[in-house]
Amino acid sequence: MDIVQELLKIDAKKTEELNTGEYKSARLARLLGVEGEVSVKIQEIKARRLSDIMNKQYDRQGNFDPSMAYDARLLICVDGVTEPRLKDEGLRKHFGCATPKDLAEALFGAEVGDLADAITELSEIGNEKETEKEIKN
Repeated sequence: MDIVQELLKIDAKKTEELNTGEYKSARLARLLGVEGEVSVKIQEIKARRLSDIMNKQYDRQGNFDPSMAYDARLLICVDGVTEPRLKDEGLRKHFGCATPKDLAEALFGAEVGDLADAITELSEIGNEKETEKEIKN
């Protein structure tokens, strides 16, 4: 099979499609006063943007800065959560948040890590070992 010929057969816009999913938030359920969990819509983040966000965890000398890791996770949430839209100015103002990052922290609290992981998984960054294994085989 000639891969070039196969690629020429697909719609070029397919490269722009993003993986989507849902994250179940117990914290949002509690804030809304409902039982169980509330579904939050998420999508993958394009590789270049995700790389930029992940690099914010390192100082100018290339050393990992743990104090910036939480901020990176907040940025992943801001870019990856599609509903509720964390960049919505009205929502930010309602909760007294100056930035979308502040709103992500206010709404998701301790769930930020798990939520960012779910978004990162959609973005296929967490599957490096599987990809490496496939390449070796």
